[in-house]
Amino acid sequence: MTDWREYYKEHLISISEAAKKIVPGDRVWIGQATQIPYALLEEMYTHMNEYDYYDIMLMYNCAVQPVQMLFDPETKKHFRLMSAFCLPLERISGEMGIMEYCGFNYDQLAQGPFVYGANTLAIQICPPDENGYCNVGSYGVSVNKVITQRPELKKKIAFIDPTGLCPVKGDVRDTSIHITEFDYIVENPTELIGVPAAQPQEIDKIIASYILPYIHPGDKIQIGFGGLGEEILANLKSIGNIEVYSEVACDNMAQLCREGVITKITAASPGACSEEFFKFCYEDPRANLISLEYTIEPFEIMKQDNIVAINATFMIDLIGQCCSEAQGLTPYSGTGGSFAYTYGAIRAKGGRSFICLRSTYIDHEGARHSNVVPWLPEGSIVTTLKNFVMYVVTEYGLADIYLKTLRDRIKALIKIAHPDYREWLKEKICTTPLISEEDFENQCRWSGV
Repeated sequence: MTDWREYYKEHLISISEAAKKIVPGDRVWIGQATQIPYALLEEMYTHMNEYDYYDIMLMYNCAVQPVQMLFDPETKKHFRLMSAFCLPLERISGEMGIMEYCGFNYDQLAQGPFVYGANTLAIQICPPDENGYCNVGSYGVSVNKVITQRPELKKKIAFIDPTGLCPVKGDVRDTSIHITEFDYIVENPTELIGVPAAQPQEIDKIIASYILPYIHPGDKIQIGFGGLGEEILANLKSIGNIEVYSEVACDNMAQLCREGVITKITAASPGACSEEFFKFCYEDPRANLISLEYTIEPFEIMKQDNIVAINATFMIDLIGQCCSEAQGLTPYSGTGGSFAYTYGAIRAKGGRSFICLRSTYIDHEGARHSNVVPWLPEGSIVTTLKNFVMYVVTEYGLADIYLKTLRDRIKALIKIAHPDYREWLKEKICTTPLISEEDFENQCRWSGV
């Protein structure tokens, strides 16, 4: 067998040379978050005319560092850019008409790039170990088996990063790629990028107060990173004996695990995490980042007894359809793992699923509007179908609409809308065949309503 150290030397090239290896017709998976080779993207952008780039698609998930090609309309003449989920950088680029919004969930992430014929891999990885295996890092492990090791990727470029990536523990077959599998090798050290957690606002605390009574010792929880998730975590000490089984892991989970409040952490990738969490995750056997085929997969989530899924939406109509990835008609984020957990939790033994939202929003002119609407505005993206929604929570209460009739859904959701809009909602929905004024008048005559 070829000595991997000699192979490394023989295949070592510069970033400029690596950029020239990307040619028209290539469909390139460039990784997730810190795994993305941003220096390559800048090199390609700087020389996009000189290198005669065209018909090249760059596919990735969540940029955490700005690159010029995201914000220059000229980019579209050379590249198509698609992210599986939108953070602030993608939102800006998307609003400029440059980046394209994807049309799949995280549980479909293993298929998405290959619909477009992904044939090239270019990712940041850790330096080879003594046996030549390169750990793909905390952000890379979730897709290592289902994307980066796929045989369809015929051309592979490794960007070796000893400083900007944190390795994950586990079997090398799950966590690593052997250096000899790469056609080209580039040394590209970077700085570690940590994502700070958002602090809870008062509305997060109120919404959390309606959910916490439904969380019990022995449960597994799935939460996102953000103010509501941080508030839920902050209150777990009063419950205890909680396991995390989630799409993302957050910084505060580490301390709760040290204290014994959280007994185990299983997630696909970091969310709002710092180097301290990465170190904890690598050293502590209770914390594991693993492939999304186990963590963001409805049929795996169904197997998790007593799982509590907590997700957010922007807008919901009175029969329970959720618009969770757009603000009005403007795409904002993506579906992420919300479908896998929303659906998986309602099918799991003892599972509970919560969809959370603020009752109102303020538009650019300063006018207030209801996020609970009679029907979604024309053109709205329906992220979650009505029949998959169990509990809906606003700052005005919790509505259980799971498996309920349309009339009962309507009544329950009006009760948790902002008080100023409840009469308006009633008037509007009564203009449809779904419910009548008489149905509201008779509601007290029936038990359980």
